[in-house]
Amino acid sequence: MNSKNANTWLTLRVTEEEKSRLKNLAGIVGISVSEYVRRRFFGGRPLVPRTDECAVRELRRLGGLLKHNFVTLRDAGTGNEIIRQQETVLRQLAAKIDELGRMNDDRQEDQEQENFEAER
Repeated sequence: MNSKNANTWLTLRVTEEEKSRLKNLAGIVGISVSEYVRRRFFGGRPLVPRTDECAVRELRRLGGLLKHNFVTLRDAGTGNEIIRQQETVLRQLAAKIDELGRMNDDRQEDQEQENFEAER
């Protein structure tokens, strides 16, 4: 999919609420409504808000520093309690990164909408 070559118009009627929702979702991800609709319709990578991409990048950076610190402490013969605490923090950090990835995968929203419609 190469949106730079997109040069044909497609008219789509939506409600004001739907238009507002599309603008909001596209804005969160930091792309145009057209690009958002193309990506959702034609597939591709999950759409993740930019702020969460930054948060994940920072969590990974901190995890790397923590891992380096963990190795240094272990090699220095630090007590088992501190090593266990470091391991716990590393696991929590990895879990938070995974959680952010799952929360922001816009396909989860599709599943929630399908579940909602099935319940009606």
